Amino acid sequence: MKEKLKDDKFVKDLLYKFLSLLIIAIVALLLLNVMTQNKDGRTQIIDEDGGTEYWETTASTLEERKLERILSSIKGVGDVSVMLTYEDTGSSNDIFSNEGAKSGGEVKGAIITAAGGADAVAKRNILEAVTALFNIPVQNVKVYEKIEEGNK
Repeated sequence: MKEKLKDDKFVKDLLYKFLSLLIIAIVALLLLNVMTQNKDGRTQIIDEDGGTEYWETTASTLEERKLERILSSIKGVGDVSVMLTYEDTGSSNDIFSNEGAKSGGEVKGAIITAAGGADAVAKRNILEAVTALFNIPVQNVKVYEKIEEGNK
């Protein structure tokens, strides 16, 4: 046995096999990670009833979720969905959940759908809250009535 360990060819072969196996394992792990990741940065969550939701974790979506939580707590507003657009990137992010960091850009506009969006008082309260929070003109904020799930 000691003679085999001393044999350089045997040790080199063993080392090459070990390194080859290690490289193959690393590549397999990387491929597995890339193949299971969604391209748009969202994490897929499967509910108990088999439905699928997507959870976004960017700073802008967290900001939108915080706004949704605050707006939905205003009397008469109800369930809310928010989409914000930003000055520096011009990008927008949709959020359809109610939970949630400050985005890198300045908010330049907002679209809000709310269950109470048809009520004039609730609509005015939403407009005042969003324009005061982001210091944007009222014409850059649009509020619409949210349709019920069964009426789509």
